[in-house]
Amino acid sequence: MADGRPFKVETSRVADTVFYSVRAWDRKTGRGVRYAAFPVYVSADPIDPYVAYRLIEPSYEGWKEMGLYYRELASYKEKAIIVNKSLAGGCVNCHNFQGGDPSNLIFHARGAGGGTVFAKDGNARIINLTTVGPHKQGVYPAWHPGGRYVAFSSNSTQQCFPVAGSQQIEVYDNRSDIILMDLQTDSVYAWQPLCEDTRMETFPAWDAGGNTLYYCVADSVSNVVESRGRIHYALGAVDFADGTFVGEPRTVWQSDSLSVSFPRINGKWLLFTGAAYATFPIWHREADLYLMDLQNGTVVPASELNSPDTESYHSWSSNGKWVVFSSRRLDGRYTRLFIAHFDGEGNFGKPFLLPQKSYEHNVLRLKSYNVPEFVCGQPLNYDRQVSKLFAE
Repeated sequence: MADGRPFKVETSRVADTVFYSVRAWDRKTGRGVRYAAFPVYVSADPIDPYVAYRLIEPSYEGWKEMGLYYRELASYKEKAIIVNKSLAGGCVNCHNFQGGDPSNLIFHARGAGGGTVFAKDGNARIINLTTVGPHKQGVYPAWHPGGRYVAFSSNSTQQCFPVAGSQQIEVYDNRSDIILMDLQTDSVYAWQPLCEDTRMETFPAWDAGGNTLYYCVADSVSNVVESRGRIHYALGAVDFADGTFVGEPRTVWQSDSLSVSFPRINGKWLLFTGAAYATFPIWHREADLYLMDLQNGTVVPASELNSPDTESYHSWSSNGKWVVFSSRRLDGRYTRLFIAHFDGEGNFGKPFLLPQKSYEHNVLRLKSYNVPEFVCGQPLNYDRQVSKLFAE
C-alpha cells in the first residue's frame, strides 16, 4: 500500500468475471481492513497484438524530440518505428497502416527534403506530393482497403492563441481539399467536387469495402479566426469505383451545435469526435466521442467512453471488437491511451488505461500519446532508411 502497510490481493473467478479483493493491515496491531471485491470482466474476443502511436510534448511548439512508436499489448515492450532525429529534427506525423498491416505504412515527414513516406514490405520511399499531380500536399491519409489508393486531405493549417477563456490554442484550416493518390502509377488525382473553394474537406476515411469515402466538410468562411465559433464540420460521403469518385458528394450527418472530426468505420458503425466547433478537437475540453449507425443514421454519444475532459483520436481493432482512443481525463494536459470493448450492437464496455509496468509511468512520462492505431503484427524500424532518404 502507499502508506507502507502490508497487503494481500485475493482473486476468485465466476464464468467470465474475475473478482479482486484487497486486505491491508497494521504490522504492529494486526488490525486492518478488507475492501469490497470489485469485478473485472474478461472478454473472449481477441485483440490486435500491437498499438502504434506518436509520442510528443503536449505543446504547440515542443516537437523537437518526437517519434512514432509501437507497444506490444501482451507485454510492456515499446520500440520506435521512426524518431525525428533521423530527419534532422523535423516533425513526423499523420501515420496510417493499411487495415492494421504492419508492412504497409504511411507517415508524413516535415523538414528540408521532406514529404510523404511510403513503407511497404520493409522498403521505404519518400514522395513530395506537391511536385506531382495537382501540386497539393498530403496531410491526413486514409489507405484504401485494396491497397492501391490513398486518399489524403490537403490542408492549409494555422493556429491562433485566444486572449480570453481557458482554451490555450486553436488550430484551424484556412482551406482543405481531398485528393487521391494511385500508388501503382504514382499519380495524384484531384476531383473537382472535392476541391471547391467554397468548401473545406478533411479527415478522409474509407468504409470496409472501399466503395465509399467518408470525410468532414464545412463551408469556407472569409475570416476563420473570427468565425471559428460558428464553423461546424458535417460528415460527408462520396462513392468510389474503378479508381475514381462517382456520383455527387452528399451530406450524411450534420449539426448546428457539433463539429465532426476523425470518422472511423467498423462495419455499419462509425465513431467520430464531436467538438463545439472547428476542426482540431484535441484543444477542446468538451470534445467527446459519438457513435453513428450508418444503416439508420442515428447518432448517440459514446457515453461509456467519454469524460469531462478531451476525448479525441480513436481507431478500431481489425475484428471491430475493440477501440483505442486518446483522452486527457487523467490530468487535463497529457493525452493517454484507453482501450474499450465493443459488443457490435452499439455498446461499449468500461474503458481501461493502457497498462504499464509501473503505476507511476503515466505520471512521470512527460509525453502525450497521439494518433493511436491498432496493428496486427510487429512494425519495423525505419530510422536508417529514412535518414538515407533525407540525405539524398
